[in-house]
Amino acid sequence: MLQLLSLLEPLRAQQAQINATRPDPLLGDSQLLAAALASRSVTAKRITEGRWVFEFRGHVIGGFANRVTTLVSAHSRRLLGDPAQLRAHLDLMEVPHAIGADDASEQFQPMLPIELEEPENEQDHPALLQAYCVGKSVVSMIGVMPDPEGGGRTLTIDVTDRVDEGISQLAVNGLCSVPGLLAGAVNMQVSSLDTAEGGVVIGIDETASTVPHHYPDLGPGRGVAEAVAEHILFTAAL
Repeated sequence: MLQLLSLLEPLRAQQAQINATRPDPLLGDSQLLAAALASRSVTAKRITEGRWVFEFRGHVIGGFANRVTTLVSAHSRRLLGDPAQLRAHLDLMEVPHAIGADDASEQFQPMLPIELEEPENEQDHPALLQAYCVGKSVVSMIGVMPDPEGGGRTLTIDVTDRVDEGISQLAVNGLCSVPGLLAGAVNMQVSSLDTAEGGVVIGIDETASTVPHHYPDLGPGRGVAEAVAEHILFTAAL
């Protein structure tokens, strides 16, 4: 937590310039993905409310419903909905985790924004991270913390280039432990941004919004939708 706090002042000094380049209003999940697909000559056709199919050169190559694309299999969704199965798969792949721990779900809810209790001692409080993974890569990593200015607000901070490679690998290992899951968010708790030692996976969310990764409160953000669109094309070509 202390490391995240140390980033606030320099990032806030740059944020006005970053915000000036963002669209107003900000794009939502479906809009971000549709734009990324369109730039790759993929057409998104609406079937029903909230459900779309993707066509490329006359062929259906994927779809989207409720923030979930066809990069997420039905089997992986069933597994993610069963904490016991998820724990078993993480254990099998030897991924450190705290799935099912009494305090894990309280500390980090997968949907953003979230509510966090301000710790009495920031130095002893672990950092909470959400990595958005596509395939075997971390496209974006955000830190999540209470705004020290108060008001019960939660801050999201782009830390993609500031975390140890081992933390990114922990996220990828978490995603890859779920068969059929090619994209999604991995929530983690780490003691430091500089090492994965002691870090654990505390949740995997296939429905996580990409918006906080594109438009974090602090930092430039990352093109998660572009990575998802590229991987949809890649898997369609296999």
